[in-house]
Parts: sequence; C-alpha cells; structure tokens
Amino acid sequence: FENEFTNKKEWTGKDLKSVREYKKLSFDELTDITKINPWYIAAIEDMDPTNLPVAVFVRGYVIQIARALGLNERVVSESYMRCFRKKIEN
Repeated sequence: FENEFTNKKEWTGKDLKSVREYKKLSFDELTDITKINPWYIAAIEDMDPTNLPVAVFVRGYVIQIARALGLNERVVSESYMRCFRKKIEN
C-alpha cells in the first residue's frame, strides 16, 4: 500500500482518508498534529466545498495533512486542488 501512495499522482479526499486510516490516525490525532479543526478534515476527505473556507485555506490544510501523513505535499496539494476546483465548478 505504501508504494501505491508514494507513487500516486492524483489525489482526492478519499485517498487522503485511506492513508489516514492506513496509518491508524483518528481525526483527533490528526487535529493534534496539524491544528486543523476535525470538521474541516472531514470536509476535506469528503471534498465538501459547502463546509470549507476559501480555496487558499483548503490548500494550506491539504498541505498540512499531507505533511502529517508523510506524503509529498506539493503533488498531493496540486492534485487535490485540481479535483476540488472541478467539484466547485460542477
């Protein structure tokens, strides 16, 4: 599984959730590490724009989550934001 997400180029909220669960981190543990409200973490994983602030904050949160999960924050944040923007446009 680790090889799969190390080489992954496209990231969604579902993928971040899978890695968090694989690493056995709860919302509270991820909140302690990142200082991000668990409500926002859930909304990021669900890619729910109605429960998230403006995109610049979402990007920052995704970077913090990727860093906490040991992922390539640049690849994850750029890919996630592309998917997120598409979701907002629809």
